[in-house]
Amino acid sequence: MSFSMSDRIVEIGMLVGYLGLLLWIGIRTARRVQTASDFTVAGRSVPWVVVMATTAATMIGGGASVGYVAQVHQIGIAAAVVTIAWHVQLVFTGLFVAPRLRGLNLVTVGDYFHLKFGPLAREMAVFNCIIFLVGALAAQMAAIGHVTHSILGLDYATALWIGAVVTIIYSTIGGMRAVIATDVLQFAILVFGIGLASAFAFYTTGGFSGLETAAQAGQFELTSHRSLLRTGSLFIAFLLGETFVPPYAVRCFIARDAQQARWGVAGAGLFLLLFLPTATLVLGTAAQVDPRVQQELERETDELLTQAQTNGVSLSRPEARQQANQSALPTLVRTTLHPLFAGLLIAAIIAAVMSSADSCLSCLATVMMEDYYRRHLAPQATDPACLRVARMTTLICGFAAAICAWYFSNIASILEFVYDFWAPTMVLPFAVGLFWYHPRRVPAVIVAMATGFLTALGWRMGSQAFAQVNWFKIRLEWTADLSPAVVGFVACLTAYFVAVLVTGNNSTGTRWFQPDNTSAST
Repeated sequence: MSFSMSDRIVEIGMLVGYLGLLLWIGIRTARRVQTASDFTVAGRSVPWVVVMATTAATMIGGGASVGYVAQVHQIGIAAAVVTIAWHVQLVFTGLFVAPRLRGLNLVTVGDYFHLKFGPLAREMAVFNCIIFLVGALAAQMAAIGHVTHSILGLDYATALWIGAVVTIIYSTIGGMRAVIATDVLQFAILVFGIGLASAFAFYTTGGFSGLETAAQAGQFELTSHRSLLRTGSLFIAFLLGETFVPPYAVRCFIARDAQQARWGVAGAGLFLLLFLPTATLVLGTAAQVDPRVQQELERETDELLTQAQTNGVSLSRPEARQQANQSALPTLVRTTLHPLFAGLLIAAIIAAVMSSADSCLSCLATVMMEDYYRRHLAPQATDPACLRVARMTTLICGFAAAICAWYFSNIASILEFVYDFWAPTMVLPFAVGLFWYHPRRVPAVIVAMATGFLTALGWRMGSQAFAQVNWFKIRLEWTADLSPAVVGFVACLTAYFVAVLVTGNNSTGTRWFQPDNTSAST
């Protein structure tokens, strides 16, 4: 179907107005940013209600909205089920982790690893933080590109840069205070918008019975497109892959006190658990059963194939359709709702994406300033110098992530990639430091981190190749469905217990293994 000029003007007007509002908030908030602490942790003065809003807005990013509505549209209920893991880990983090982290008065995840496990563990943790944040930010930037492309009709690259530039500007000038201020607005808009869209789709399609009748065969069967092992493996990967990640750790750091951190983070997880998986399932299935959406996605598939042929790029029709499916949610909104409501929903989708993008960007800039500049380059740097560096790194990192999103545009694939390395390397050490800590376990933790990372890397690169070997194919083909995150985490866990048994009560005097017990108290 084609959209009328008046419809497009309304949608574009809503989008431009919303982006302008975000820029105004960023500029206004910048006046309150006087110190590096204001920029990185918002002065540690945020009440629990705002912590809840900014945490939930960060969670409902491009992957949880655009990316996984597209996945439900493509593979069915299994995609919605695995997203439950995101919210479960937030509830756990809020109840049991957030108060402990807030009590340490830290700024970055690297600070925590240095405090518990020493400088070598810190450097390894910072490296993994950068992998996660660049990948997660690239996924959000890709979602910005897909949504803006769907609205403005521009090519993906141009659409990507329009949304990315706005996000980079307000994050650069306002830091975490601007991120929090925009997140509260975005939380209100996206909950109302996504709730309205899913309720409308649910009503017009006849509820779950109507959706099940009209959907493709197997849409509501857990194993119709993926094996149960693959779905379970992804659930664990999503559970571990989001646990203790920098954007949520920072939400613990910015709270007014430990209890405000607990109820803010746990409240966000509980709210999203009751709301988002169902909304994702309804919207993805509604997009699948609506012939107007399918017609529009087929048209976009043809355009992608034509563009690829013109540019001399190899692209199969299934690959082109997979790219087109990334626009399933904005296309559903535009084809089923009045332009005024569609414009509001488009703003909600943009809000979801930008709220995660700005959080990742702020955390990435903080990591570069605190863990590299202040630690290695200028330990005696003044606060104004650190603030300048933080803003400069926000700008640079934002454009670097946008370039990554320019080349890698599949949102779900990018998220799976970053989970594959975060879970095997970071989750177990974090848990050991919180619940089973002893200084003599430091060498075991470092061995486990290295083992988990290398195993995940090897499995990601080699599992599919092994699956083609006859002996492997006959006897162990099922293991190809295991996520690298799961395989790496099991290797990390095994290496940790073996190393604990080997090292026993022996401790090392090497400074690289010495915890920094002077910076905070546990």
